[in-house]
Amino acid sequence: MNRTVQTIALAALAVLPAAAQEAGQQPQSMKGVVRKRLAPVSTEVLQVRLPKPLERKLADGLSLVVVENHKLPTVVFELVLPATNLNESPGETGVADCVADMMKAGTKTRTAKQIAEQLSEMGASLSFDAEFGSQSTRVTASTLSSNLDKLIDLLADVLLNPAFPQDELDKWKTRQLTQLQQVRASESFLGLERQRALLYPDDGRRLVAPGVTEIKAITREKLLAFYKANYRPGNSILGVSGDVLMAPLSRMLDKALGGWEAGSVPEPKVASLAPIPEKKIYLVDRPNSVQTLLILTNRAIDRTSPDYVAVQVMNRVLGGGPAGRLFRNIREDKGYTYGASSSFTSLKYLAYFGASSSVRTDVTEPALQEFLNEFRDIRDKPVPPEELEDAKRAIVANFALGLERQAFVLSQILVQKEYTLPADYWDTYPAKVMAVTAADVERVAKKYIPLDNVQVVAVGDAAKIRTALAKFGPVEEYTAEGVKATGGGQ
Repeated sequence: MNRTVQTIALAALAVLPAAAQEAGQQPQSMKGVVRKRLAPVSTEVLQVRLPKPLERKLADGLSLVVVENHKLPTVVFELVLPATNLNESPGETGVADCVADMMKAGTKTRTAKQIAEQLSEMGASLSFDAEFGSQSTRVTASTLSSNLDKLIDLLADVLLNPAFPQDELDKWKTRQLTQLQQVRASESFLGLERQRALLYPDDGRRLVAPGVTEIKAITREKLLAFYKANYRPGNSILGVSGDVLMAPLSRMLDKALGGWEAGSVPEPKVASLAPIPEKKIYLVDRPNSVQTLLILTNRAIDRTSPDYVAVQVMNRVLGGGPAGRLFRNIREDKGYTYGASSSFTSLKYLAYFGASSSVRTDVTEPALQEFLNEFRDIRDKPVPPEELEDAKRAIVANFALGLERQAFVLSQILVQKEYTLPADYWDTYPAKVMAVTAADVERVAKKYIPLDNVQVVAVGDAAKIRTALAKFGPVEEYTAEGVKATGGGQ
């Protein structure tokens, strides 16, 4: 699956399934439903101790982090490369995305078909992910430990010797152009596009996909230049977890990756931005739409913020799942939608809050008002003890379940390394969550949940919702092609 499709899939997950609404059905109110709360709940704080990784530098400068776990005969890899679209040169929009998609399209000795066949024969996986605006390209792989040497050989060939065949590039560009035409009809894509553009108007973080002109301008020479400049081992981290031993693994990697040219990648030159101070409505016209996608957003915290844990608890109360207030109000009580949620994107360069839902066109105004009502309540009223306790225990329970999976544990260790968090960060994480108070929730809600400065993206039939939206603030209108409208706005 290529990055454009992945981006749209993620955007769709961030809102709600709307097929039933498109068919004319309406969700039924669940007001009055009582949660019995009969299951016994332990009052003890979860005690965890993540395995301490073994670490060393390989000969090429790559940082190796190994978590030995011999319970299952499997091995998982996660490689964090500082290759991001934020380091693209002017006129190279979409090149980072294309490089990641093309890494498995063939090497100097293997065709794309041979790579796929060898992975299949091993029962292995290998993927490259270069999300727009992120600080890295992430390479993930897995295999049985009995095939470890074969996977390392294949991974090294793909990583060090990409050929970027012209015929495969031509196929990629054709697919991208076709899919771009399709996704411009998607409300999720249009909403995400406008959200990122308003939050990050002046750099590569504004992008969610390259445009037609940018796709057509990508050449094999540009791919090779970006790869050579950004796929470097010096400030990359390779995490390995599973049925491995550090000493023989490091020898295999030194041998396989010995030809990787040493060097590091400079940090992208992007600014840390404060929240937008004034309220504004961005209306994206989608004629004849039977529903309106609402996204309420503003800039917020990155991953290293000392408020991060308190924000996670606060968001769990507000909209982090079906027990959140947004879902219970807008879905269960009002029946305006099939889902409503909120989240914080807290990465190195992407740092923002977003709450979203797709609602019937005729309830656009009251649905938006209910979002704002919930924002006001979480900011101004203490969370009841029972609701706060439920939210904290849900976060800890999800964390505990994740620790059963090798890939999850490895990812948490890499997050700790990538953001230079304290060595015991995850060991103390459950206790930090359980220590969050109602006062903490109210404090971070006032700080990070936008109300008087909320930025609203509305994707829907402008003729039917323009007047209603104008009641909430100044409206700036855009076409479905992303162009600012010359008429019809407020």
